[in-house]
Order: sequence, then C-alpha cells, then structure tokens
Amino acid sequence: MPLHVSIVSVKNYKYIRVYSSYRNEKGQPRSRLIENHGRLDAALLKDPQYVEKLKERIVKENQLEASTKAQEVEKQAKERMDKLSQTAKGLNDKPGCFKTYNAGAALIRKVWSDLKLPEMFRHLQRSRKIEYSYDQTAYLLTEQRLLQPTSKLRSFANRSGSIIDHAKVDHLEDLYKVLDLLQEDKATIVRHLNKEIQKKTKRKVTAAFYDVTTYSFESRCVSDYKDFGISKDHKVNEVQVVLGLVMDENGIPIDYELFNGNTNEFGTMVPLIEKIKKTYHLKQLIVVADRGLNSCQNLFDLKDIGCDFVIAQKFKTTSEHLKEQILDQENWQKFVCNDEGEVVCRYKTLDVKQELFEMRESPTRHRNYKTSNVLDTMDLKWVVSYSPSRAAKDKADRDRAVEKAKKAVEDPSRLKNSGYKSLVKIPKGKGSPTLNWEKINEQAKWDGYYVICTNLEISPHDATAIYRKLWQIEDCFRVSKTYLEARPCFVWTDPHIYGHFLSCFISLVIEKYMLYTFKNELGKEEITHEKMLEALRTAEVVYDDINPQVPFYLRLYEAGLFDRMSALFNLEVLNRVESPSALRRKLHLPLTKVVATPT
Repeated sequence: MPLHVSIVSVKNYKYIRVYSSYRNEKGQPRSRLIENHGRLDAALLKDPQYVEKLKERIVKENQLEASTKAQEVEKQAKERMDKLSQTAKGLNDKPGCFKTYNAGAALIRKVWSDLKLPEMFRHLQRSRKIEYSYDQTAYLLTEQRLLQPTSKLRSFANRSGSIIDHAKVDHLEDLYKVLDLLQEDKATIVRHLNKEIQKKTKRKVTAAFYDVTTYSFESRCVSDYKDFGISKDHKVNEVQVVLGLVMDENGIPIDYELFNGNTNEFGTMVPLIEKIKKTYHLKQLIVVADRGLNSCQNLFDLKDIGCDFVIAQKFKTTSEHLKEQILDQENWQKFVCNDEGEVVCRYKTLDVKQELFEMRESPTRHRNYKTSNVLDTMDLKWVVSYSPSRAAKDKADRDRAVEKAKKAVEDPSRLKNSGYKSLVKIPKGKGSPTLNWEKINEQAKWDGYYVICTNLEISPHDATAIYRKLWQIEDCFRVSKTYLEARPCFVWTDPHIYGHFLSCFISLVIEKYMLYTFKNELGKEEITHEKMLEALRTAEVVYDDINPQVPFYLRLYEAGLFDRMSALFNLEVLNRVESPSALRRKLHLPLTKVVATPT
C-alpha cells in the first residue's frame, strides 16, 4: 500500500499528514492515516524544507517496499515455475492445482472487434427475442474453429480452455440456434465483413477469382443440400454439398454460395458473380477461373452481365485448325529467358471466334443437345504458353500413370481406378486389355502447353500474371478442409448445414485477413497458415493461485511469432509472469477468467 503526503485544512490551520491508499471490499478507493506531523506553519518555522524532505523520505520508503515486494513475487514465481516445469504434461488433469488457458483467443477476439463484428451482431439481436448473446455465441464458433476445430458438442465443452470468458454461452442448444440465425443473416454478415475488409486492406475489387469444391458428410441421407455427386475428394459413398467461392486479389474470400451436392459446377459461377457485381456496384470486374468452369454458355453470360474474364481453356479436343496453330513451332511471339539465356517460357496469342449454338432438349432422352443454329459470336484471344519445366512435369505424371496402367493390364481388377483407366484399351469381346499407345502418344504431344482464354486486350504476360493468382483460391479450400476442418460435417438439418458453412466462411475470412496483414507488415519473413495457426493454438498461459493473496498467470509459450502477431494488432506482449490485472490490460480483455487480487 503506497504512502503519500497530504496537506489538509482543518478550520483555520493546515496540517501535514501521511496516508496510505487501499481499496475496500467493494473495490472503492480509500485512505488510512499513518503519520500526523502537526501544523504546517509550525513545521516550516523549524525547517523551511520540511515538506520536501518528508516527501523524499516517503518516496524512498515506497521504493523500498516495492522492491521488497517485487523480490518476493519473483521468488514465488520462480518456485511456481519450477513446479510447473515438473507438471507441464497433463496440467488440466490436476484440478485445483494449475489450469491452462489459450491466450491466442485474445488475439482472435481483438481481430473480431477490429472488424466491428460485436456491434453488427448486437444490432442483429435487437430485433429478436433471444436471451443468449448472438455475438458471444457466433464468436465462440469462430474461435474454436480456428483453435480446436471439431463438432459443436466438443466446441461447447472446450470453451473453458479459452482466456475469453464464455460464461454467457451456457447452453449447447444456443450454438445450434445461432446456426439457424446465421442462415437468415448471411447477406448482412457477408456485406459487413466486406465493408470492414475493404477499409483495412484498401481492397479494390477489379478481379474476382472463382472456383468450386465439395464437402462430404459421413452419411447417405439425401436432403435439399446433401446429395450424391461428383466429389472433389473422391468420396463416392457419401452425400455432399457443393460450395462456390469468390476471393479477391489478396486471397481474402468475398462471398460464397452453397448448392445441392449433385449440382453441375458450370451453372454455379455466373449467378454469384452477378450478385457480387450488383451488391458492391462494380463497374469493371475480371473473372478468373479454372478450365472446369469454361463453358461457351458461361463466357457469353459473363459478357452479358458486363464482366471480362481470364479463364483456362481446354485445348486438346478443339478443332484441328486450332491444334495446328498451338503446336506450330514457328509462330511463337515472346520468349522469357533466365539469367543463363535459356528459354524458360514462350508465348503466342491466337485470335479465336467463339460461337454460341442453340441448345435444345431431346423429347425422348430428355437431354440437351447442340443445334447448328448460331445465336451469337464473340472475339476471343487464346494465350498459349509452353514451358520446358511444365513439359517435364507432365511427362513425369504421365509416366507414373502408364506404370500403373501396365500393372492394371496384368491384373484387370485394378482397372476401376479412373486415373489411368483411360490409358488402357479394353476389347469388347474376348481378349485381354492392352495399353492404349495411340492415346498415350497423343497426350505426349501436349506436354508443357497451357492455354488461357480472355476477352481482354492485354499482353500474354499480364494475362498469365492474373491467372496465376488463382492458386490462392485452392489455398482457401485447403485451409478450410485441412486446418479449419470444415468437413466432415457434423450437422444434419439444412439450416444447420447452411449456418455451419457461414461460420466456417467467417473463420476463413479472419484467418486469411490475419495472414495477409502479417505478410504485409512483417516483411519478407516466411509466414504460413501452419505457422500462424500453430502460434495461436500453442499460446497458452497457466493460472496459479497457490497463494490466494498473490495469484499469477505464467506464460508457457516462448517468445516468437505470437508476440509479433499480438503487437501488430495492438496487444501488449506478455511477460513470463503477469498479474491478473496486467494480463487483462495487455490483452484488452474486459471479459476474462482473471481473478482480482485481494486487498
């Protein structure tokens, strides 16, 4: 309890007194009289420097008391850390001794607050008669997805390991109720996220990168969303949903849409792109996609809604005239060389007239077929590139497939694998399977070639540079499936499925935004999803109340990436030992499991 000198007035005289400051049981500031030095005028007659000398003495006494207390605290902390080092494994198995908490949750909550998500969720809650906190429950789903991705049941159980106080989320049913609300509020939430991301990253959406993936369920029950279809993960005996995702040039998702598991991916792109273009009033938008989404109808639909495009092109089955131009070795227009003068890539641009044919449905087979009636035409450019390194990779991939095909010829039971089945010729009648060398040699002609289709008047280098950023959307899917474990899905009703994927989308946006910020601010240091999430998930502190008078939090993680990440988002770096009040202040946590220090 620090001392201080005060000059107080009593009737017509002033008196010199020394008080100590403290707080009562209610936390209110109080003071206690320690020394009474009499009247001020009498003391100054004896010594004009009386008050200054008294203050100097009190300062020294306060410093001595603080130093003694600090030494005692350090001694206690060292003893406790020695005990911790002996019980570092299985700390949570010792109730009443030590309890660990994840401090990475504080950083996630800080980003959540920086994006003004609490205000948005509180606004959405005002119009609803619900007793639980919409914000806290939605945040818990996001936090656990980033720290310990698992089922909703386990997420609810794991909330006690967070440095954030989740006391307001006291019923498991609330997590499922929030999934229903998320489905209703998807448009508002996505718009809000994009508005805040735009402010933080100075985002200018000139290019939209689109791709589709599938998420499986450990189930065979079909519903509006769940259905059997062509799985990107080769899950043939499980129902799935199809998800189309759009991201910006920084690799941060913009929006997504969920489709029935049996949906053809060709029809998923244009509606979502058109919605984004209208929602955010984008005058010019370049759509970038893989060749799996390159259909004649999609290209004309993108043109009709006012979008340009840079999309990979299938070329092995094109007309003989275009094949000859692609393989012609005399019409290369640009060469890229390395420092040794070796050609590492060559480019050519072909002018192509795309025709849109009328489609009709067969009255007997009920399948669409193409007629000879041309509805529209469009001038396109095919950017053809050839790379020796890509040719070597294509050859190596094909050689592996040929080796597997050879083994399948010897053992026909292996022919079920579609990866090399096409390289085997199977006779219709009697006879043994043989390698299809005609097809193998045909494929070999195209080693190293790649074609991009665009309606823009840009150089081959610029078209390729735009398209190469598409890998980031594959990275989004990889993070979602591998690190955030969005599948297999452990929810079954359609509203819960929709809410689950919106919760995963929010988590993915936050994860991608954090990584983008770290890479921009921390320079050339190689920061990956693995390193960032590992730093968040291992940032643990342990609460120690062996001495109830002086409880402490001890940091278990070593100084490194998490400290730099914290500083980047204006959180203070934790010392090895922190008092509850200091930890609350440094991590910006008004709601934590911090126990107040007794008076």
